[in-house]
Amino acid sequence: MYLPPEQIALLPGEDDVAFYREHGWWISPPCLGDDEIEAAAFGAERYYAGERDSPLLADPGTDWSEADGNVLRQNDYVSLQIDELYALAHNPILGAMAARLAGTPEIRLFHDQLVYKPAGAVPTDTIVGWHTDRAYWRTCTSDAMLTAWIPFQDLSPEMGPLAVLDGSHRWPDNDHLKTFHNSDLVAIEAQIRKAGERKVVPLLMKKGQVSFHHCRTIHASYPNTSVLPRLAFAIHVQDEANRFRRVVGEDGKPVKHINDILVTRDADGDPDYRDPAVCPVLWREEPAG
Repeated sequence: MYLPPEQIALLPGEDDVAFYREHGWWISPPCLGDDEIEAAAFGAERYYAGERDSPLLADPGTDWSEADGNVLRQNDYVSLQIDELYALAHNPILGAMAARLAGTPEIRLFHDQLVYKPAGAVPTDTIVGWHTDRAYWRTCTSDAMLTAWIPFQDLSPEMGPLAVLDGSHRWPDNDHLKTFHNSDLVAIEAQIRKAGERKVVPLLMKKGQVSFHHCRTIHASYPNTSVLPRLAFAIHVQDEANRFRRVVGEDGKPVKHINDILVTRDADGDPDYRDPAVCPVLWREEPAG
């Protein structure tokens, strides 16, 4: 796949990759134009209004609707349903940045989430609890998966930006932290078994910047107490080596991801996380020569 020289210059260098591997997160320089963000925001408005360019064949079961009221909105697989959000997810600079950070020649979509924090809501209704993405991806063989997180506006501390526990991707025993929807941040922090001093880093960004975090990085976001809504797009991606694996949960039942319903089956009859319709390639490094 091709990037022009001015975009190649924005990719993470050796020092950036070393920072990501040490800290578990990295913020890009401005790499998305206002027109791209505004088009995606228009696509989000269409989505919330009920429009679909390509309806999903299965209901993810987590989508916000008007009946839920003025609370945190989490809507999944929106890039598979809305053209403008598809275009943003497939912007090659995002895949190329993720590939550099993960050290892989190929980046595929795993799934995505549109997350909206309304203004004027009860504060606890706009909190995302401390969690790791890996905890929700236990059927994946890879520990190198990561997330590109795109704010659709400048972020102030009052808007509840993404926050990470610095270096937590290197801590033990955090692969079961499935507390995205637990708004009691203090109680979750008390449960986290950490290695070394806990350092919370809010990822404050300008419109056009993108943050990336490792699948084992513990992250959350505080309430939106500003007078403006906060809209962000999380693009969860997988490296070339990732495949499905069978996992049994603590309840003795097979662990499943919604991808397992949407994707086709491989030669062994298992969910194929390389299905181009659901997990398309977002970036592939061209062989030299």
